[in-house]
Amino acid sequence: MQHALTRAQPELDADGLAVWQQLGRLAGPGERQAAALALLLWPGNDAERRAWDETVRGVQGAASLRDRIGRLPPAARLPALERLLLRITLEQPLEDRQALLQSARRVMCADGSVSALDRLAWLAMRHLLGGPVRLHRGGLREDNELSQLPLAMRQAIASLSAYLARMVPEPPRRERVDAAGAAWHDRVVHEVWGSASVPPPCQVPDVDQLGRALQTLAGLGWVHRPLLARAWVDAADTRPGLRTRLDEPLPVAAEALRLACVLIDTPLPPTLAAHFIREPEQPRPGSMA
Repeated sequence: MQHALTRAQPELDADGLAVWQQLGRLAGPGERQAAALALLLWPGNDAERRAWDETVRGVQGAASLRDRIGRLPPAARLPALERLLLRITLEQPLEDRQALLQSARRVMCADGSVSALDRLAWLAMRHLLGGPVRLHRGGLREDNELSQLPLAMRQAIASLSAYLARMVPEPPRRERVDAAGAAWHDRVVHEVWGSASVPPPCQVPDVDQLGRALQTLAGLGWVHRPLLARAWVDAADTRPGLRTRLDEPLPVAAEALRLACVLIDTPLPPTLAAHFIREPEQPRPGSMA
């Protein structure tokens, strides 16, 4: 049975492909930092733009690079950022990565507010810049059910899902959980708790609680990670309003769920991946780029 949200995955046009290839050629730490921060900029946010200018001052060609990145379609920005951050992690020292995180925080805070999506993006950056993660296999008799996870793990899932409910299935005008978000959270935790017990209500975690939930989920077994991602996406798909919203160019819900998948180190479910560009194949050595 075809999933209700399945659609053709977008691909980059010639201009977008040229920008993508340029990002892959960046070698200097200053250029890479300028590019990563440019991928975080909200269109039309003058305060963030000024903070970006101050942060990358002295980097040759930074303004031209920012303008080219600005022509990338929204569906390409997170994939491009993740790809760039992984290169930075593999090829640059810890000091460079820490400086990039500090600069990202400065740019995000420049307008005096940090959205739920901004905070999630920063946490995903910190996670990717921390280096390769060794996934837990879980117990020897690992059950293929989220409802069989230890209580602390299920509570951490409920906490992270409550944070996501501010953006999924559709963010309200103010950053709070509305009726649709609460209903989405309810579907997720019922999947995680099963029918044998009563799941917790939707309680949005503060910064410290969110951090503790992510630390707990670092111990999630590799089998359960894609199950959780699928539970998030399936619960969103059952909401009639989301089906319309996910037909838009790039809904906030899709970005939030992608970042959540980054944080738990799991591939995107196909119906979520379809909202982002298909990454171009890398040219073979000796071929013309």
